[in-house]
Amino acid sequence: MIEVVRSGRVSASPERVWHLVSKSERAPEWLSFADSVEIISGSGCGQRRRLYSLWGGRRSEIDQEVIEYRRPLVLAWRHLAERLDGKPAPRFAATTVFRVELEPSGQGTLVRLRSLQEPASTVRGVLIKVFGRKEIAEGMEQSLVRLADVLRTP
Repeated sequence: MIEVVRSGRVSASPERVWHLVSKSERAPEWLSFADSVEIISGSGCGQRRRLYSLWGGRRSEIDQEVIEYRRPLVLAWRHLAERLDGKPAPRFAATTVFRVELEPSGQGTLVRLRSLQEPASTVRGVLIKVFGRKEIAEGMEQSLVRLADVLRTP
């Protein structure tokens, strides 16, 4: 398993942070990996959605399922399918899970973003470690900055 974790503190209560991060349609406001999100079905745990973005300069679509929804502490989703320019993406990870964990911290909230990937093979695991890990970490750091910025606005 390859894990990438980044965390930061925001000046908002866990409930206020949850109100933002738990709304799929608001992901583009704070999640640097998202240009837009389409809700396919459901809400809360079990919700299926499609995240649209750019990855390596190509149009990316990721079908996701929310697998954990514990208000106001944990939101997690797994990737069901990934496409680049409308075609199945190369499968580097057999499974990908992304978690948003919120923890009260003084007058604010510690936000922890966690990506867990099970490589599809040993070689693909090396490629994720060498190339993907850095890009994921940078995206997480940008997301934490954007989240803090959005939450600063009343």
